[in-house]
Amino acid sequence: MENKPIYVQQNEINRQEGQPITAVLRYCEICAKRLFFFRKKSYLSRKYAVPKLATDAKRRNVICHFMKLLLTTIFFLFCFQNLKASPQFPDYLIVGKDTLSIYFLPLNKLDSFKQKELFRNLEIHNEYNASFNLWRGYQAYWKLENSKLFLTGFKDNLQSENILKETFGNKYENGKVFADWFSSYFAVGKDKQLKWDGIFSRTYLKEELFEFEKGELKNRSLIENYIKMPNGISRLEDNRKLITDTIFSKIKDLAWKKLSDCECDDKYWININDKGKIDNISFVPFGDNENEIKQFEKVHKKCIKKIFEQTKDLQFDIIKWNGKPYKQRIEFEIFYTVEGKLENWSE
Repeated sequence: MENKPIYVQQNEINRQEGQPITAVLRYCEICAKRLFFFRKKSYLSRKYAVPKLATDAKRRNVICHFMKLLLTTIFFLFCFQNLKASPQFPDYLIVGKDTLSIYFLPLNKLDSFKQKELFRNLEIHNEYNASFNLWRGYQAYWKLENSKLFLTGFKDNLQSENILKETFGNKYENGKVFADWFSSYFAVGKDKQLKWDGIFSRTYLKEELFEFEKGELKNRSLIENYIKMPNGISRLEDNRKLITDTIFSKIKDLAWKKLSDCECDDKYWININDKGKIDNISFVPFGDNENEIKQFEKVHKKCIKKIFEQTKDLQFDIIKWNGKPYKQRIEFEIFYTVEGKLENWSE
């Protein structure tokens, strides 16, 4: 065979054998990256190519402009991503002599008009302090007194009194505002953190739950958010890889040579319901357009059925989020190698 790139040679062999000519690409990361690079390079060349008649000076101006635009775009994307994904600081609740962190925002329960007024007053007094870890621009202090919830001010804010007066008017009395708009709940951690959303909301093994109606405390209780089931599979953060390892152990003995030909070795969402059972499996969407995504989903229906049949009887421990039912979605990825070995690529 003449000296050709290996992926070209393999495609020719596959064509002769009646196999898909792209079969080798799914095993060859180098080839895939190479194809992506040249496709991207071709795209950029077409989009930003300088007309042949342009002078060298014009070419340099175009390149400089493009580089400035690219760097500016990267900078703003970096800032936005950090602002969006950075862990956020809590509000604070004062109960007796204790100051407790709460990852809830009672001010979000204000009507939209009052919220706009609050933020306007924060800006007027130069006390709107938004940052990567404080996208809302404030940290509020709350106080539980005589079974009522009060807003007392804002952290590191010398204008708290003026802001509260201008926002709430005559509702501001004796250095505080009665939170009569708040009919919800918040929880305070009393044990190890169980789960969190990566940004703000979180739940703990044990919590103290405060439930309010129009600012008045209606119920205060200690709750447990982790229920150990008989022969249940652990879902604690320290054992999070145990979930995907257990699922993998259930499917690894399937006929993966045949299933791999059907593109079954891929990435899936595994849903664990509030009873600790797997109730749904879905294909993680992939494709350049809607038609490609639908085609991949159609191909993976058989794969999903096979995986679900093998895992539907698994029992996991039950998790609650602030005492409420909680459903968890796990990313599960598998790969069938050229050597005929199934690997668990889940992170």
